[in-house]
Amino acid sequence: MSSSTSQPQRSIPTEDRISILPDSILCRILSFLPTKLSATTSILSKRWKPLWLSLLHLDFDVQSFIDFNTFRHVVYSVMLSREVTLPIKSLRLKSCSEHVVNDINGFINAAMQRGIEYLDLEITTGKDFELTLTPNIFSCKTLTVLKLKNLTVNKILTQVHFPLLEILHLDKVRFSCYEDIFKFPLSSPILEDFSVNDLQLRPGGKFISEKFISETSKVKCLTNLVKASYSARQNIPLFLFTWAHILRIKLRCPHPFYKVHSLHNLTQLELTFFSNNMDNIWSGKWKWMLEVLQHSPKLQHLTIHQEIEKIKNIGISEAYWEDPQIVPQCLSSQLKTFLFRGCRGKNSELQFIEYIMQNSKVLRTMTIHSISSIDLNAKHQMLKKLAVWPRNYKLIFD
Repeated sequence: MSSSTSQPQRSIPTEDRISILPDSILCRILSFLPTKLSATTSILSKRWKPLWLSLLHLDFDVQSFIDFNTFRHVVYSVMLSREVTLPIKSLRLKSCSEHVVNDINGFINAAMQRGIEYLDLEITTGKDFELTLTPNIFSCKTLTVLKLKNLTVNKILTQVHFPLLEILHLDKVRFSCYEDIFKFPLSSPILEDFSVNDLQLRPGGKFISEKFISETSKVKCLTNLVKASYSARQNIPLFLFTWAHILRIKLRCPHPFYKVHSLHNLTQLELTFFSNNMDNIWSGKWKWMLEVLQHSPKLQHLTIHQEIEKIKNIGISEAYWEDPQIVPQCLSSQLKTFLFRGCRGKNSELQFIEYIMQNSKVLRTMTIHSISSIDLNAKHQMLKKLAVWPRNYKLIFD
């Protein structure tokens, strides 16, 4: 056959196969897009025009609109112009504009009237603007996921009750009353995922009473908790995490709230000890850490981070170590992996690591990461101390 013989060209189909799909599938596809992009599909054809108004999952970011009035028009078109019987399953709203403060509760109320299940709010405003959430949100019976970020929650004067809430994330949320912080998790009986980051108390805000903590700690709560994460400026008591399976916490100085309670289901713990120039070194942290191990009979994976900033011209003080008389149950039968980050070669650190080495009967992997400022000779001496212990597990050191 001659090389000059041209190959037959394939005809490119012109049929719009997407538009012939059922509405339910098209709406499902659009739900993965930011709602603004979904709205632009209305220019494709009459077939597409009503679809974006029927979306069950809404995602709005005010920065993606040319101006606030356009943003407001689109949101109201979707949320308030639809049929009352048409549900809204999820609403994600992100804004850094003070203008949205006057409209946000209208959006929330409209979503709650349509059976909202997933609500994600991130409203960043100037210091002179604060958002007072509609009281209706604190007793929303349909919510399963609630995520709040960069919000100010004023005094909650109504009863809080989230009977179906499974996921609660609070990130950079400011409260006017310390007790209000507890109303969210304690009013969520089936909560499974609880994340707290950088909670703050407004200037002049009311702190919590010891009586309230004492009475609350006696209440059996959050028994369905699977995963929890805590890193906050304001301390919250650890009894809230009693039933967690996976726990990540970041602690600064010792505090009465850090009283150890039984961690019945805990299998994975990631713990960060943090201190800066304003903090004192927690001298009894290894004793406290052993108490945690003694109260975590099912613990299988343990990670410890040390984030310690050196004070100018002053060395970091040493925490003390004392050999315990009782070996925690998790070491003798459960612990499989141990990771230690930020090891400085202090005697108490090495003694704690050696204790884990000696008493962990089913350990598979131990990983030690030293701080970058330690010289090679000091690292070699640390490794020599650790290597003398007999082991049936893999030791990784750097």
